[in-house]
Amino acid sequence: MDNLTYIEAYCNKELSPEEKKEFEQRIISDPVFAEEMAFYLSSLEAAAAEMTKEKERFKIVYQQYQQGEQSVRPQRSLVRKLIPWAAVAAVLAGIIFSWNSLFTPATPNQLADKFVQENFQTLSVTMGNREDSLQSGLGLFNEGRLEEALKQFESLAIRDTSSVEAKKYAGIVSLRLGQYDKAIHYFSQFENDTRLYVNPGKFFHALTLLKRNGPDDKQAARMLLEQVVQNDLEGKATARKWLEKM
Repeated sequence: MDNLTYIEAYCNKELSPEEKKEFEQRIISDPVFAEEMAFYLSSLEAAAAEMTKEKERFKIVYQQYQQGEQSVRPQRSLVRKLIPWAAVAAVLAGIIFSWNSLFTPATPNQLADKFVQENFQTLSVTMGNREDSLQSGLGLFNEGRLEEALKQFESLAIRDTSSVEAKKYAGIVSLRLGQYDKAIHYFSQFENDTRLYVNPGKFFHALTLLKRNGPDDKQAARMLLEQVVQNDLEGKATARKWLEKM
């Protein structure tokens, strides 16, 4: 398959998931192929721009036709000819939009949103009977009853100040509820607990800063992510990827 046919197959969504993945990897690793793709897209953009002009001309012609101007009536065939071109322009615009969406770097806030969507929709934990109240809170969380779950976790954290899990889950629920200051409060306590061999608290703290997205939050999050990577903490792999994109 020549490159042009290959590119067209990708843009027309004719490739299998495996072939699509190989195509996108080739864009990254093969500069010559990337230039060919860029030229192809620029050609589509030029065509789309030309179609936009034709669409505007079509609107004018059609409006004049509706108004019953005699000078336009002989141009009915022109109207019919322009309709398929307008449809082609719409298709080209969709391809260009999809391509731009694929290769536009995600913002730190978008990276944080994706992480929350993929990791904090449901929670699970293994525990003994001593932690029944924690299990109850997790059940409420997984049922979508976030406010009730937060009250459960906060109540447990007050009754048992040594309950690291209660603080962690209180932070996660606060994050899901958009109560970022409260989430940072709990994650700060969680990350400073030296009893844990695996502690994602610092990563969760950085995640919350990116979600809050205040004036200095991005820089503060960067510093925390750098510490996660340097100290080989939980979340290191994701932290390294995010730092590369920030």
